[in-house]
Amino acid sequence: MNDQIGKLLLAALVIGFGLLAWRAWQIRQASPAWPTTEGEILVSRAYPLNESHDGAGTPTRQWLVEVTYRYSVAGQTYTGDRLRAFVPPLSDEASARALIAGFPVGARVPVHHDPERPERSVLIPG
Repeated sequence: MNDQIGKLLLAALVIGFGLLAWRAWQIRQASPAWPTTEGEILVSRAYPLNESHDGAGTPTRQWLVEVTYRYSVAGQTYTGDRLRAFVPPLSDEASARALIAGFPVGARVPVHHDPERPERSVLIPG
């Protein structure tokens, strides 16, 4: 019985990750054609995902970025947090900071939004 539950959980995880990847791919394909509106950066930061040590004892770290922005479409205000369709963890702090360098807090930026579902948006299309 436990073996069946484990298989079902694994299948659910695979399907869930597959759906997330599919949605990111759809956004990547469609976002270059989306209309833009002006938004404002509310949060912009780079932070470590985890810290581990390899066999030689050298510290390694993966970095993530967080960017939150506010924008309006047809009088409705939205908050977005998608920099681009998919941003994998970065290997170092410098790369993470370089990725968000153009998005400091308070900056006015173009926000690409889905015309059919304006709550879907990206700052970097494609």
